[in-house]
Amino acid sequence: MDLQIIKTENQYQNLLEWVDAQFDIGYAPDTAEGEKLQVALLLIKQYEDANYAVSYALEL
Repeated sequence: MDLQIIKTENQYQNLLEWVDAQFDIGYAPDTAEGEKLQVALLLIKQYEDANYAVSYALEL
């Protein structure tokens, strides 16, 4: 997987599928594969923060 900034919904969905498959393999966090997975998760979070804003309503 070539990791890059996510610009489209299709790229987002493809990366989600890739991440899901990597979790099934179970890489250790301190391996090259584990670090690549961590970067992918950061890219996903960045995309979700920009495109799936969550509004918080305070109940008083």
